Amino acid sequence: MFILLFILMVCILSALDKGLMIIAHGAPMPQWNRPVIGIEKEVKEILSEKGVSDFKSVRVAMMEFTKPTIADVVHDMEKLGIERIYAIPLFIAPSGHSVYDIPTILGLYSDKQMVDTLTEEGIEIVDTNIKITLGPSLHYGNILKTIMLDRVKELSNDSKNESLVLLAHGDKLFEPVWQNLSEEVCDYILANTGIDYYSYGFVGVGQEFTTEGVSAIMKAVEKNARTIVVGMYLSMGVERMENNSASFFMGKKQETKELFKDKNIVFAKKGILPDRRIAEWIVKRALEWLK
Repeated sequence: MFILLFILMVCILSALDKGLMIIAHGAPMPQWNRPVIGIEKEVKEILSEKGVSDFKSVRVAMMEFTKPTIADVVHDMEKLGIERIYAIPLFIAPSGHSVYDIPTILGLYSDKQMVDTLTEEGIEIVDTNIKITLGPSLHYGNILKTIMLDRVKELSNDSKNESLVLLAHGDKLFEPVWQNLSEEVCDYILANTGIDYYSYGFVGVGQEFTTEGVSAIMKAVEKNARTIVVGMYLSMGVERMENNSASFFMGKKQETKELFKDKNIVFAKKGILPDRRIAEWIVKRALEWLK
């Protein structure tokens, strides 16, 4: 009897209309949003190629700055009669956004102060009867290692005489996680190239570049003739940080571009996207959830 009930329950759950929501932070600059929005089409194409028709809707949603918002997408899925949503947070690693903000916006976590703060920022808190499951961030699996390796290879021309600097957002609440991830990514790159030195820095989206970023770069410059600087960011390259920063060096304010002018440093113009492997990673997580 129990087995029959279990089978019946599985059949009922399998029959429920499902949605796949890909959640990104969103940015005020349209050029940073375009690669993220493009993932929606790529995911649909890959699901179609695999013959997967379980998802009635596949949508990208933005946490802030632009539309469609998370609430917009949930409301649209409600209109389609969707009863279960698998939400993938397209964030590099666990952070205040992925662990607290997004679950709060989705109605999965409640903290009055956090709800009030998000509401004051104009972010709508979702109120829905749809069952929502939140998936892992991009630190899950090897996707970041393989893509960052390729970003370094695109810039490398003499690996035995090159140093590596990895810049990332970071999060003080989850600093050990970010440190472990950065070290794993850098170790992977060194193991698959001839590069023998790396450093990394957590610089937000550039706010800490003049301190943490410059410090990591100057250490790397001392080790080898050429230094490659890449960023573990979804759609932003780190070249813009060098072009828009000033630092205090030897007690004197100095434009970082001027500080680096006699150094053989190359900054990545490209972030993680565009890269179809991100869409493939999303599909893989979605198929795991379906099982």
